[in-house]
Amino acid sequence: MGQRYGDYLSQLKGKAYRDHVFAYIEQEDTPRPLLFQIDMLRRVGFSQVEILHKYSCFAAFGAIKAAA
Repeated sequence: MGQRYGDYLSQLKGKAYRDHVFAYIEQEDTPRPLLFQIDMLRRVGFSQVEILHKYSCFAAFGAIKAAA
């Protein structure tokens, strides 16, 4: 599928554009580590953060932010 998308992008605007799009996808669509996300929740004001479940590279977590 990635090869077909790359071919499409190359035909649309050239190989440089394809490389630019793939680099952007790599940067923006790569998940951050769980503890990074938990720390970010705390940093923006969530007082209670809990990891509900973690298995391999998947996790379910939640947070509560005190009413202002």
